[in-house]
Amino acid sequence: MIDPGIPVDRPERSPRIPVQGQPSLLFVDDDTYMRRLMAARLENLGAQVEAVASGQAALTFLESHRPDLIISDAVMPELNGFDLCRRLKADPLLQSIPIVILTALTRDLRQRSIEAGADDYLSKLEHEVVFRMRARLALELGVRLAARGGEPGFGEKGSLLVVSGSKAVQAQFESHLLKEGVPVTGVPTLAAALEQLRTKVPGVMALDLALAPENLAEWILQLRGLQGCAALPILALAGKDEDVWLASLEPLIQDRLPKPLDGQESRHRVNLLLRIAALG
Repeated sequence: MIDPGIPVDRPERSPRIPVQGQPSLLFVDDDTYMRRLMAARLENLGAQVEAVASGQAALTFLESHRPDLIISDAVMPELNGFDLCRRLKADPLLQSIPIVILTALTRDLRQRSIEAGADDYLSKLEHEVVFRMRARLALELGVRLAARGGEPGFGEKGSLLVVSGSKAVQAQFESHLLKEGVPVTGVPTLAAALEQLRTKVPGVMALDLALAPENLAEWILQLRGLQGCAALPILALAGKDEDVWLASLEPLIQDRLPKPLDGQESRHRVNLLLRIAALG
């Protein structure tokens, strides 16, 4: 990992010798301070982090190195993050490396990231727990893709189990995922969810934190003991007041979707989790 006390913006420095079994990450940003700050934020992933100062420097780095994940700022001179993403996704040798684009908290930039072919997007201003979960999730995607030698062809998409006392939440997911071909089942209580999971394990579970948040950690541990549920991806649904529970649940869940639900964001977050789950 990068030592925060060592400058990370010198393109002439030699990349570190890879550590066997340790995942690697390439971070791209033209701002020196942001490279140092983000390198420190990414250290918790347990990955070897390399940082470069431009899209062109990233292309040069990738001529001789293959990281498990690339995280690039969206706005850079000459070759911005969107164009860098398009270049990499058009290269058969590099297109399977997941790319996450750092954006502001705006729908437009998120949409531009997906249109450019990015596997995910991440805001520098995101809730710290969510930032860690999503960076960790993207790295896990890269590690699994590398182990599988790329993306295999998938058949039918997995399903979504929505655990929420709100019928509106289930209806929103059904509407958002209808064209995606993702079956949605809803249950109103934690007890009903356990009964459902004993008979059928979905591809992803969306868990509303409005359901007794103080007891959710214990409940998730109980869930993990059910057959087929040890690695079930859990997408927490959290309103602003419920984000306070994320820190205690971080080791047990994979992602967070804010309420009220946004259609584009719902589709993206569920599909990403289904994609990772399908890689095994």
